Formats: sequence, C-alpha cells, structure tokens
Amino acid sequence: MLERLILEPSSIRPVAGGSSEGKKKRALRNFIEAFNTGNMKLLDGVVTDSTTYTFLGTTRLAGVNNALKTIDELGKSAFPEGIKFDIKQIIVDGSFGCVRWEDFATKNGRKYHNYGVFFVEFDGNRIRRLWEYIDYERFKAFFDYDLVQRKVGESVFD
Repeated sequence: MLERLILEPSSIRPVAGGSSEGKKKRALRNFIEAFNTGNMKLLDGVVTDSTTYTFLGTTRLAGVNNALKTIDELGKSAFPEGIKFDIKQIIVDGSFGCVRWEDFATKNGRKYHNYGVFFVEFDGNRIRRLWEYIDYERFKAFFDYDLVQRKVGESVFD
C-alpha cells in the first residue's frame, strides 16, 4: 500500500546532504512546493536556466520550453490565484524520477481539479528535463475558458 506524502514546512529542506536518491526526492518536493507557495527561491539548486519543460496539448503553453519561463507563465496566466498540489507518490530510479499528484485551483470563482504526473530526468541532483502529463482537456477548458465563453448577456444575434 502506498503512503500519502503530506508536506509540512519542516519537510522542505535544501537539496544538499543525504543520499543521491534522497536529494532527488527533496528536489522534487521543493519543485512542487514552489508551485504551492509561489516561492520560486525553492527552485534554486533544483532547476537551471537550461532546464526544459515539455507541456503537451494545444494551449499557447504547449511545446518544449524553458522551465523557469513556463513555471512563471503558468503562475501568472493559468493560476493567478495560486494552485495546490497534493503529492500522491514520488519515485526516483537512477537519473529519472516522477511525482504523481492531484491539484486544485480557482480562477475568477471557477474551480479547477486535475490529476497528473511530472516525469523528470536529472543531471546530478538537478532537473535537466521535465515532462508534464495531465488531463489536457480539463486544463484547456479551465485555461481557455475566457477565450471561448460568452459573457452573461452577450448575444451573437446583435
């Protein structure tokens, strides 16, 4: 049976120290906690200026892009009111790792809930490449809602 990881402030630690696997798991926890808190300093020592973030789908975020820029853009445009990830499982095997999660957010009163996996390739204890796999239809409906939804009272017949 898998144990559920609950992130307490005391579980967020610098990546240095401990076994290689332990450092990589801490790097993944810090990566998630940066999203949860908006504290991008938690990414220091976790990602580099050359880390790539692959985001699938058909939104303007799709593609292989710079991780720091993608994370910043996600925070500003997709989740300006914040997002909370609930980590379900972290696995590290050599130079690869993954985080299985569930997330929750709101934007303009609309609720968002999704499930997904971050799959990463490490270079040492830092993330070199990251892929995000989620229910993209759910994300797209939330992200692009204002582009496709008419305002109350707006008519196509005027």
